[in-house]
Amino acid sequence: MADILVVDDVAENLHMLQLILRQQGHTVLAAINAEIALNIIQRKPPELVITDIKMPGTSGIELCKLLKADKHTSHIPVIFVSAHSDTDWIVEALHAGGNDYITKPFIPAEILARVDTQIKLLDAQKSAVKQQLSQVMNEMVIGVAHEINTPLGTAITAVSHCADTVNKLANTLKAGRADAAMFTDKLKECDISLELSQRNLTRVAKFVSMVKQIARVECPVSPTRVSLLEFAEKVQCAWADKPLELNIVVYQDLVALFDGGLLASVIDTLITNSLSHGRQQGTLQVTINLHIEEGKLIVSYLDNGLGLDGISQEDMLKPFVTTKRGNTGHVGLSASVAANLIVSALKGSYCVQNHQEGLQWQISVPVEAV
Repeated sequence: MADILVVDDVAENLHMLQLILRQQGHTVLAAINAEIALNIIQRKPPELVITDIKMPGTSGIELCKLLKADKHTSHIPVIFVSAHSDTDWIVEALHAGGNDYITKPFIPAEILARVDTQIKLLDAQKSAVKQQLSQVMNEMVIGVAHEINTPLGTAITAVSHCADTVNKLANTLKAGRADAAMFTDKLKECDISLELSQRNLTRVAKFVSMVKQIARVECPVSPTRVSLLEFAEKVQCAWADKPLELNIVVYQDLVALFDGGLLASVIDTLITNSLSHGRQQGTLQVTINLHIEEGKLIVSYLDNGLGLDGISQEDMLKPFVTTKRGNTGHVGLSASVAANLIVSALKGSYCVQNHQEGLQWQISVPVEAV
């Protein structure tokens, strides 16, 4: 069963469509014009919209164009309601992005059949997305296993070499054959081995931390009353002793309902990524602007780093793709984890692009004003 929004300026048509659809078990909302429909859609997007073609003010065709032009609603199928004589209008409606049409007078079996077709198409799309997500997760698990195994194996080898060196040195000391030069050389070997082990174990620890972040995508979101000013202060304090200049601007100290801990985790991930990929010389500078607009918290994140640094946005968001290889300890998961937290957990959206000053993330997260 689906959540369906019916839009028609004729009350009788609304009542009839609601009656037919509700008898089939669908949840049906009604709007007498496009403006009311848009307000309903903004609060809670339905799975399907059924709209009359001809309406005073904003027509059904114009409503459809608005929905298809917005990336947050472009996926919603639209079924038009028309009279038999509206052939030209139907053609224009389908060109505007409409998925199907119903003619008046209403035939219940036809309405239910056309609605059922759109729901089945939606279910097929959801199934395809789940299969794709499953494939991505499998690839990620394999990638994590490989990326952890490599530094872990190196660390184990380094520790084993250190232990062997210490054992040989102890036997030499017992035999009375050790001198100061040998002692110094063996200690240097141990120091190199321990440094190599520490560096690789740090890399493993970063992977484990990223895996925990990935797991948060599936955790329930916990919206609480959050003051934007207090939220900014907490983020500022968390990075107070780190090597960067962090400037957080709050346009208006509003209170809203959202998961502040999860959003702070996203920002922490972005800052960590900026520190890894940011300024090669000088101090990293990060500016974050926060404001609420039309039920959405807008976060503008800008650093003075190297931008995308020769890779595309698509590549940057792929797991394990990084411009920092070798001994940097960067694992190539930060951007993809942040993106997944924004979209999957916070139900928001983002845009990443090069800016004249560095890399910019524009994030939009739905919130409820209180």
